Amino acid sequence: MIEKTKNKELWENEIIWIYAQWKWDFWFVDVEWREKGYFVFWRNSLNAMTWDKVFATVKVFKWKEEAEIKKVLTRRKEPIVWVFNDSWRFGFVAPNDPSFKKDIFIPWSKALKAKDGEIVAVEVLSWEGRSPEWKVVKVLWKPWDKWVDVLGLAVEYGARMWFGWAIREELEKIQKPVSIKDINKRKDLRKLFTITIDWEDSKDLDDAVSVEKTSKGNYVLSVHIADVAHYVKEGHAIDKEALRRWTSIYLVDQVIPMLPKELSNGLCSLNPNEDKLTLTCEIEINSAWHIVNTNVYESVIKSDFRMTYKEVDEIIESKQEVEEWNTLLFGWIISKQLISMLQDSEKLRDILALHKKSLGVLEFDFPETKIIVDKDGNPTEFKKYERYNSNKIIEEFMVMANEAISRKFSDIPFLYRVHPKPSEEDVEKLQKNLAIFSYTLPKKDKVSSKDFAVILNEIKNDAREKLLSKMVLRSLTKAIYSDEREWHFGLALDYYSHFTSPIRRYPDLQIHRIIKEKLHKRLDKGRIGHYKLILPKVANKTSDLEVKAEKLSYKIQDLMAVKYMKNKVGEQFDAHISWAIQHWVFVELDNTIEWFVELNEKFWPSNFVFDADMMEMKSSISQVKYSIWDSVKVELIKVDPKLLRLDFALVL
Repeated sequence: MIEKTKNKELWENEIIWIYAQWKWDFWFVDVEWREKGYFVFWRNSLNAMTWDKVFATVKVFKWKEEAEIKKVLTRRKEPIVWVFNDSWRFGFVAPNDPSFKKDIFIPWSKALKAKDGEIVAVEVLSWEGRSPEWKVVKVLWKPWDKWVDVLGLAVEYGARMWFGWAIREELEKIQKPVSIKDINKRKDLRKLFTITIDWEDSKDLDDAVSVEKTSKGNYVLSVHIADVAHYVKEGHAIDKEALRRWTSIYLVDQVIPMLPKELSNGLCSLNPNEDKLTLTCEIEINSAWHIVNTNVYESVIKSDFRMTYKEVDEIIESKQEVEEWNTLLFGWIISKQLISMLQDSEKLRDILALHKKSLGVLEFDFPETKIIVDKDGNPTEFKKYERYNSNKIIEEFMVMANEAISRKFSDIPFLYRVHPKPSEEDVEKLQKNLAIFSYTLPKKDKVSSKDFAVILNEIKNDAREKLLSKMVLRSLTKAIYSDEREWHFGLALDYYSHFTSPIRRYPDLQIHRIIKEKLHKRLDKGRIGHYKLILPKVANKTSDLEVKAEKLSYKIQDLMAVKYMKNKVGEQFDAHISWAIQHWVFVELDNTIEWFVELNEKFWPSNFVFDADMMEMKSSISQVKYSIWDSVKVELIKVDPKLLRLDFALVL
């Protein structure tokens, strides 16, 4: 949660409102309205902790802007997870968080009867002068419990791990299974051929799709989304908890769900061969991509097949016939109807892709990291997530539904997913960086999505495509939720909302509720006023929590990388230079782990200096230089589990 300063004149005096984050031997502080972060030397950090809101000034040191923390305004609300140590008259915890330099002493009256060695969550009671007063707010786990390091980080980043008794009571009252009364109030689509396509280990199936061809040659795409709002009522205990969580958090092979598993994996999940309540967005599209008609209604479906992305690709690519022995992962036998619908889905995707290209949609295809763990949660392999063509089918269908929903309900209070255009400063920086690699972005007052799309298309066959794509991505602003409709730069769309994942995203659930009230003609002046009041708060809260969820994901990946590499000290690895800044060169190993090599004598030859204009490391005594995306060999010389840090050195 980053608060904007409303007094822009403060910037002229170089005074900013920021959140502080500890990074190894230094700090970073973020300023949302400046879209920028600042380095803080440890001596200028006061007694700030990660996620504190602080008051700071910006100054120039060695031609670089740095921030100096002057005052801690508010302390972090999230607890800190540490191991409790039992002393004779008190308890204390020796912090793993390096941003706090002292052991924390806790009187027995504030220790919740924690035992020696137990992992506890602690919070600051008060902080007057130099010594804070702490208390244990929850005894979490035993040190030998599985996943304690991962889940401990999740707690520190504000994740809510447990559902309270009020939610359990509410779950008991929810009617299950689907009743005839509920079915009779909806459009019955149980005979419509419908499938889900997801990963093989997915448990919360939000969406199902149907594709039909009309006699005119048009396509009818029906996107069926779990009707979570039928079960989760506004203002009730489950709803309040869902808003606090805002999203399901996926941590390697663990998940902290937004909704109780009875809903997320059970009642709401669109499991095959079960009657499920849904909201359907039905879109008729002709071969020229024009939308002929859009209908949105409450429905009931019964999914015919549960498919994996891999299986869909295999069927489409092989164009195989029905064979009795050819069964799918979840037990079904491939049918002619299934093959026909998947082939139609592929043709429809091609139509949508052509239209998307004409709009200037930005398409990034970064390989995601998949971490394989053993039964104890220890990483055994880092590799690239395998991407399938059918991923794109579902992505295109979901974007289509999200746009159609946003457009259809834009005349009432609604939530939108907006993506502001990049700032002039960021565009200029991108132009400068691209020029190093002989690419150009048009120099004009208003750079469009199409301009960015052209660049992304030009670099597709370049060996440095990943690097150049990252440059483009870094120049973009962050997409956020808003109660006001604005342009989505990345998708080149005037209308866009998140509608397709109400099991795992609160904004989707929020607009489902509004849609249902509109369909039932209950959206009177009172309800419109209600939504105008709450939607800005929902948008701000979910946008802020999204930032924390992303940072937690990066932190977990760091933790897993450190655990995976801990026994590899002394080994050498092939890598690429993936980025470079004043003090560090970032390297990416072939196994996707990305880290940095400090530009000092310990890790890098002392005769090399950083050329900021060309993003190169040049030798002052020879013609040798290292540029972005050059291949290098690095050696792992140290692993620090406490700081979650890997130290690599360049091998000449």
